[in-house]
Amino acid sequence: MDNQSGVIKKTSLLIEEKKYIQAKEILLDFLQNSKNIKIDIKIFYNLYLVSSGLNELKNAKKYLEKCLKINDKNHIILNNLGNIFFREGNILKAENFYNKSFQLKNDYLIVIINLAILNQNIGKLDEAKKFYLRAIELAPNQISLYYNISKIDKNFIDENKIKFLLNILKNEKLDMGEKAYVYFILADYEKKNKQFIKEIEFLKKGNDFLFNSKKKINSTTLDYWINILPKKYNKFVFSKDEKKSELKDLKPIFIIGLPRSGSTVIEVLLSTGSEKINSFGEVNIFNGIIANIFSNDKDFKINLNIVRNKILNLLDEKNYKIKKGFIDKSLENFFYMDVIIKIFPKAKFINTFRNIEDNIFAIYNVLLNKLSWTHSLDSIIKYIDNYLKIITYFQKKYPKKILRINLEELTNNPKKVSQELYNFCDLKWSDEILNFNQRKDLLISTASNIQIREKIEKYNYEKYRSYKSLLKKYLKTHQWLNYK
Repeated sequence: MDNQSGVIKKTSLLIEEKKYIQAKEILLDFLQNSKNIKIDIKIFYNLYLVSSGLNELKNAKKYLEKCLKINDKNHIILNNLGNIFFREGNILKAENFYNKSFQLKNDYLIVIINLAILNQNIGKLDEAKKFYLRAIELAPNQISLYYNISKIDKNFIDENKIKFLLNILKNEKLDMGEKAYVYFILADYEKKNKQFIKEIEFLKKGNDFLFNSKKKINSTTLDYWINILPKKYNKFVFSKDEKKSELKDLKPIFIIGLPRSGSTVIEVLLSTGSEKINSFGEVNIFNGIIANIFSNDKDFKINLNIVRNKILNLLDEKNYKIKKGFIDKSLENFFYMDVIIKIFPKAKFINTFRNIEDNIFAIYNVLLNKLSWTHSLDSIIKYIDNYLKIITYFQKKYPKKILRINLEELTNNPKKVSQELYNFCDLKWSDEILNFNQRKDLLISTASNIQIREKIEKYNYEKYRSYKSLLKKYLKTHQWLNYK
């Protein structure tokens, strides 16, 4: 048996190389065979890193708690525990651990940013700004911090900050992801100044840098979304289709469609009712499972038992408690409706949509760094073209399972549309639902975070009118551009 320091060194190297399973076997074997010795905190911390790398959230938490028993004054351990509770949606515990970490080390940049993000996501915008400003003091060249504040305080970016950002751009070693943030800030600044040509120029540069910052993975995922999945969504081959399953009686609600189409408003409306339905947000359960299946089987042969078990494991790992159902706002689930209905035959789908031209630019002018297809107008058009064909196909196949909600109609008549939504989902509606913006427990991590905390406002038909000229070259080949 290796000595303890040797095990720590060996597994640390394996973790750096992302060889998590190998590192896990060595660490667990060491623990099993260690008798009457004091276990170093680094053994448990490495097990935490391994568990986190394998997305085993429950184990990750367990090993961090073991670390905490050895040393409850370690700011890094406290911050990481806060991260796990934040991922679970337990905001009170997350904030508690973040604050303990910050109190121990008030110049720990990571926890300061975490506190800023947490406060932003729960609507405490003044607190969020305070922590972002503290983070800027410590890391004045981290441009993402300026971008985040600019979303909270529209007046934060002034002429002097623009000069500062332009000067930073001259640094050849500046990370491409950070350059992307600079150009999105510049685009927003020019938008306020009504300099349309400059705004579009900066948006293009920002999106280009965003795509190229992770070019290899973005190219792979773009091909998956644009070329591979649209050819396979109705050709999945299923096995192990059991009649009995603990998931079959659940009545989950899946919100599907395009980003920036009103999906967050629908999520909040549904989770504000008296039934208190839990929302998992954009948990991407099905996409993660099926994309992994594709990486091993190009024909998309889906063993439903494996899918069920992975869903149950994920629910357990994330400590999700479900009784009748839940809300899943992973918008790409329109690709996976056949799979979802096999697992959850009582599932219902809410397809949010808006004026399609407005939707294109609402996507393009927001920094969506996790969605590779959003970084060029060409790929946005291709993705939407596939979306429209696929949603039409499933509307015909499952007409009673899909409710389409138009954002324009929702904003112009929120009471009527929200009642239709609740009736479709077999939920009890009340006037209080429309006062969702008064909720103190509203956790939102999407680009709609700020505006969703206001009352529903009427649809602005003029917001994207100046961008329409950019679509001229697509009009002949994509007649749906006038689609609503």
